[in-house]
Amino acid sequence: MDELIAGTSAYPDADPDLLRQAGIGWLRHNFPFPFEEGIGDETTEAYARTKQRAEERSAQGFRLIGVTPLYGIGKWEPDAEGTLRLRWRSRAPDWMAEPGTDAFRRAYREMCVWLAGDLGDRVPVWQIGNEFDIRQFAGPLNLAQACDLVLDAARGLKEGNPNAVVGHNGAGSRRSWFLAGRLFGHGDEVLDYCGIDQYYGTWQAGGPEDWGPRIAELHAVTGAPVLINEWGFSSAGEVMTDEERRLEVSNCQLRKWARTWGPGHTPQGQAEFVRRAFDQFCQHRSELLGQVFYRWEDQQECWQCGHAECPIETAWGLVDVGGRPKPAFHAFQEGAERLRDA
Repeated sequence: MDELIAGTSAYPDADPDLLRQAGIGWLRHNFPFPFEEGIGDETTEAYARTKQRAEERSAQGFRLIGVTPLYGIGKWEPDAEGTLRLRWRSRAPDWMAEPGTDAFRRAYREMCVWLAGDLGDRVPVWQIGNEFDIRQFAGPLNLAQACDLVLDAARGLKEGNPNAVVGHNGAGSRRSWFLAGRLFGHGDEVLDYCGIDQYYGTWQAGGPEDWGPRIAELHAVTGAPVLINEWGFSSAGEVMTDEERRLEVSNCQLRKWARTWGPGHTPQGQAEFVRRAFDQFCQHRSELLGQVFYRWEDQQECWQCGHAECPIETAWGLVDVGGRPKPAFHAFQEGAERLRDA
């Protein structure tokens, strides 16, 4: 694919003119399971609404990165003592069978054939699931099972739409190297890109200067172009003290970050992070398929723990909850233009 992806994740009411002004031409679009009873049955209302929104975004001129259905997700919920524990909740309908079984893999592949055929070129790029190298999204699957599911899904998407560009995104954990090694080098070139999510200075240690070596290494290991499916820097949140960090509890438990970078988790710090990250992207332009910023808008409450006062999932946006551009908006706008010209 010749076009460099510049994208984000956004709510359906995000201002299309402001998105374009920022230099964004792609939107990541999550699809739910399309059937309740089985493949080929009547589609669900949730799928119909999601497909309609996809068509509306396409009509506005945006291209879509489809995310295949998540079969479950883990969120932080309090136990009897009030300590937050990661609890996995399945989203898979009964006809999908048990995750990790051959029947589940077959059903997921058949569903991907149907999805790619139904949506066609409205969704030219696909991300298979999400971050299978961490328990929050892999759930009951071990790494080998997760890789097998990705490869089966990729073959299904290609069967449904031979023009589809398909890949998967690791969360950037140490386990993501297992994904890269197992998913590539099969000889059939079923995956078109190596995807990576990384949040240096927030979820992970480091800073924007770490992006260059990571892109180069992933490209060297896989031989595939790199798509940065998620990246960003939170613009809010205090940092744990050394004593708090030793407690080894979740960020949501203390509503603080374990890590930071440079000017810190402020609107100005976020903007500076974005500027410097684009410096790295420009240096490695030839190895990139593109980058997708997480996310377009701030959120009212943390999706991981449900609290409005928790900064962990509420301040990632290029615009605030009212849709007003933050300093990072202008840094992204300038960086996206530089990357296109690199």
